[in-house]
Amino acid sequence: MAEKMDGKECMAILRKVGISRDEFANMMGIKRSTMRTCVHGNRISRKMVLKLRELNGEKVVEEEIAEVDAMIEEAKKPKVVVKEEVGEARLAKVYAIPKNKFLRLIEFRDGTHGKVRCKPGKYWIGDELRVREGERGVWEIV
Repeated sequence: MAEKMDGKECMAILRKVGISRDEFANMMGIKRSTMRTCVHGNRISRKMVLKLRELNGEKVVEEEIAEVDAMIEEAKKPKVVVKEEVGEARLAKVYAIPKNKFLRLIEFRDGTHGKVRCKPGKYWIGDELRVREGERGVWEIV
């Protein structure tokens, strides 16, 4: 058996789908005045409830298809890849300051991480600096 539906829920679905009460009455094969009476009196028939659920489901499916289309379009856009020089110096960004005040944790543009030695209080989170590889995995400022 179909669920009961009140007039407010019925009108909300009709507004969401973009159909007026009179158009829905024509779809169901009843008079406009009968449809108004049913909606305001909260007497929505089983056939009306099924049709409203169907219309609501179609709208949800259309929205999901639109979301998927937007995701596909975004995936088709060309990605901008930033290539760095693999030579001596690389550009890095400070993303954390550990307890050791002489170290800074850095992240390179390619997503790799490292640590750099510096003077205390010199570089803060978000600062970009040029570094070169040093001893034992600790980078040095150029």
